[in-house]
Amino acid sequence: GQNNLKSPQNVQVYVVNTNFTLRWNYTGNDTNVTFSAEYRWFEDFETNEVEWQELSGCQNVTGMECDFSSAITKYYNTHDVRIRAERRQEVSPWSSIFEMIPYYIAEIGPPGIKLQSTNGVIKIKVSPPEANQVQKMWIDHLSFKYNLVIWENSSSAEFRSQSIFPTTIIDDLAPDTTYCMKVQATLPLDFKEGLFSPIQCVKTTRKVNNLYCATNVTVLALNMKFHLHWNNQYKHNVSYNVQYLIGYLKKLPDDYSLKWLNVPGCENITDMQCNFSSIITTNGFYYLRVESMTEHNKSCLSNEVKVEPLVTNEIGPPGLKVDVSDVLLHIQISPPGESEVMKDNYDLSYRILYWKNSSNNEEEIKMKEIKQTIGTVSDLTPASWYCVKVQAFTEAYNKSSRYSEVECIRTPEG
Repeated sequence: GQNNLKSPQNVQVYVVNTNFTLRWNYTGNDTNVTFSAEYRWFEDFETNEVEWQELSGCQNVTGMECDFSSAITKYYNTHDVRIRAERRQEVSPWSSIFEMIPYYIAEIGPPGIKLQSTNGVIKIKVSPPEANQVQKMWIDHLSFKYNLVIWENSSSAEFRSQSIFPTTIIDDLAPDTTYCMKVQATLPLDFKEGLFSPIQCVKTTRKVNNLYCATNVTVLALNMKFHLHWNNQYKHNVSYNVQYLIGYLKKLPDDYSLKWLNVPGCENITDMQCNFSSIITTNGFYYLRVESMTEHNKSCLSNEVKVEPLVTNEIGPPGLKVDVSDVLLHIQISPPGESEVMKDNYDLSYRILYWKNSSNNEEEIKMKEIKQTIGTVSDLTPASWYCVKVQAFTEAYNKSSRYSEVECIRTPEG
């Protein structure tokens, strides 16, 4: 009687995190039919025949789906799943086999989010999917990137998307306004976008305007010398601490609020500027902020500014020396800055502009690009003045310096 029952059709497996659901269709008109599934999985490079086993959670099922999460623990191995219909002693032929590697078909579940509205800003705390699970599909939670969608809770809402860290402050919001948001975890290297968290809404408060707070905090950086500048409306008896946070700490799901450090030499100062070059290395990124303190021990923190050293830094003009022999102009270039840091990190090239300095205003300006710091120009006219200026540039960072001062030299008589 095996052929009296039809086989289940359209067998599919759906995976969210480590939750596995088997679903199928059944077109038979038979009553009192149940369904049971089997599975097998293969070790890497296994070639011998593997025995089928009963799939736990999917035995004698009366509906069209079952949860078999407890049966699967090898997320990178190939698995086969099949199912058949059963009625008393009758069984249908097995369905077609559904083959899967769990990790590759799994969806990322929604992250957890907590919102806090305070002083005109909203603080968002995101916890990674599977945060409290022992068994995890996504082992490296530090690889997650998070996308926030936020909108004003109104009939004419405009949706805004932005990338956020696990702990993020959204500060460009209207006061006394309800905002709604949802967050999604992604794994860009695996081209995976997860499910959004449930929507949460919160109302902003009015921001207290502290006159002694530092404003317009900006970074000026030239040749790897980094300076922070800021303004203050309230000039009297205010001192400042400049604080920095290593950017990597914002990627962690832990609260980084207690991990800010003072910049050496920028503690309890009254100037509205600070040289923070001492904390900078080229293999990381940083956040800086200014803490203002009044004589009455009131304090206020400024907005944060992000510093990516090699991106934020500007390249100064190179140095230039010019010499001449019979028919050659010799150009010696000094890389911008006082150390090899600029030259080594930017892979600098140089753009040389040179021209014959004559009364003929139509004299052509010629250009030559070199990688070295020594170059030559040939085909010179005797007893003539030539002028040179040089610019440093880096293709990797799409940056270029101002041109050096112009140097002129006269070629010998013929």
